[in-house]
Amino acid sequence: MKKFLTPLTLMLIVGMVLTACNLGTSTAATDIQTLATPTLTLSQMVSIELVTQVDTAIPYNAVGQIMQFKYTVKMLRNDSVGIPANLIFAGAVPVCPAITTVGNLNDRLDPGEVIDCTFDYPLTQADLDRGSVSNVVTATAYTVNSNTVTTNVATVPSKMITLTKTANPATYSSAGQEITYTYTIKNSGSTPLGPGQFTVADTAINNNTAFNCGNVDATIAPGATITCTGKYLTTATDATAASIASNAVASGGGANPSQPAAVTVTKTAVSTGATVQHTVADGEWLWQIARCYGADPEATIAANKQLANPAQLKAGIVVTVPNIGSNGAVHAPANPCIKKHVVQSTDTWTSIAQLYGADPGLTQMANSNILTVGKEVRVPLYTQGLNIPLLGSATAVPATSGLLLTVTASKTTYSQAGETITYTYLIKNNGTTNLGPAQFTITDALISPTAFNCGNSTTLSPGATTTCNANYVITQNDMGKDSILNSAIAGAVGIPNSPAAGQKLTRAAASILLTVAANPTTYNAAGQVITFNYTITNTGTLNIGPTQFVITDILVNPAAFNCGAANVTIAPTQTVTCSATYTTTENDLTKASFLNSATASGVGAPTSQPAGQTITKQ
Repeated sequence: MKKFLTPLTLMLIVGMVLTACNLGTSTAATDIQTLATPTLTLSQMVSIELVTQVDTAIPYNAVGQIMQFKYTVKMLRNDSVGIPANLIFAGAVPVCPAITTVGNLNDRLDPGEVIDCTFDYPLTQADLDRGSVSNVVTATAYTVNSNTVTTNVATVPSKMITLTKTANPATYSSAGQEITYTYTIKNSGSTPLGPGQFTVADTAINNNTAFNCGNVDATIAPGATITCTGKYLTTATDATAASIASNAVASGGGANPSQPAAVTVTKTAVSTGATVQHTVADGEWLWQIARCYGADPEATIAANKQLANPAQLKAGIVVTVPNIGSNGAVHAPANPCIKKHVVQSTDTWTSIAQLYGADPGLTQMANSNILTVGKEVRVPLYTQGLNIPLLGSATAVPATSGLLLTVTASKTTYSQAGETITYTYLIKNNGTTNLGPAQFTITDALISPTAFNCGNSTTLSPGATTTCNANYVITQNDMGKDSILNSAIAGAVGIPNSPAAGQKLTRAAASILLTVAANPTTYNAAGQVITFNYTITNTGTLNIGPTQFVITDILVNPAAFNCGAANVTIAPTQTVTCSATYTTTENDLTKASFLNSATASGVGAPTSQPAGQTITKQ
């Protein structure tokens, strides 16, 4: 039988449950927590981004020149309500468009909306002197700051010099080797420097004491340079080191000193007996290169069969030098094989040779016996003791026994490389007794590094003679000289040598003169066309050509360009003309003037002296 709860029973049960729930001290109302919405700050509701732009390709080099900045402000987040945009900048006062002109065109910067502002900054003298402008900017919207952007823009100081330094040679192998440092001082500013004395201080030269560079009243235009050199002799300490590091600083012209220019010269090891490749320097010849490496000249000639004429060398050619050190000390590659010496008023062949440890006779012969004050001569280093006789020296000939040598040439002028000159050697018994029987020889360093036979073995009675010939081929290097001089002696075993004799060969003159005229010679705007007219005149005594004359003028064209017909020949005093154009640039407007510098050249003619025309801004 089912039992049902009465209402009274149900009420009792509920009461019991409620009584059990009220056992604690808290009530149900106090246990219920109400979750409140937090209040956000503006910095949590608003986020903006700032980007700065400026054209760094423009040369900023004048007081008052405008440096234009662009500030781009982007709204990343904007949860603010009812607060109008208030865009301001710290660090600049730019011009901004109205907020109602960007995005959805309302007066609120919504997320993703961008506004571009511009700021024109006029350069000051302090900016130029400092070498840069530093722009530090922060944007603020709704009182919330953006990121801070710092932009550094280089300026061209009105007075600034830069220095470059090079070393020749760039390697060394022992103590006592000479290193020539070349210094190039450049006006990297916007105004001329000088006139005045520029100086260089080098840690490798004279205990870093400054020395003069250029003339005492040198002026350097913007972009122009002056150069000078300093000499350094390697020491015993250097010989134990792996390299020589030094740096130099240039001063002068009212500019701040240059940044240091550093060069490191590296020590190299030379292996006796090795075969090396040598890059020919200006003025070197094959026999002298062999001597410089302590190698056998004949073996060196034999190792360079690719040379049609072993004496015909140009700078930059690579030659093979075998078995270095087999015939003397190895001086190259760390040391040069020749030395250029500027002739002083008291110089003689002997004094010059003694100064550099060279042979006087070979020095005389290498320079065609021409000593001109102020001009350079080539000194063959490491040749002391060769004892090649000096032409014109008073060599004693015994009264009763002696040789007399006479040298003649098939022609006494030359005009082109590859031309053959035949020397005739006449050996005469100038004494009163018979000489011989013997094999008479000729020693002529222009022809051969060793003596060669002259005629057959014979006996020369008093007054008798014997003759022989030898050929010399004119080299390209000879075309750069005014003359060639050989120095020869005759001899035989047991018979004293003859006095030295030679024959001077003179190069037929070939020269050209370049003149440049411009039209117009003034400008006042970018985009103006200047026409340069070039006239090449044959100022020598030989016909020049047929050849293609060319003009080198980097203002007009980075590469040489043709002038005149492809196979033109010009006689003495005749001319060839051509023209080229140049269009003025915005950069030209920052200068008071500019100058082109051109040279002319052609096969068979030396390169002309530079010529140019100054174009002045009105």
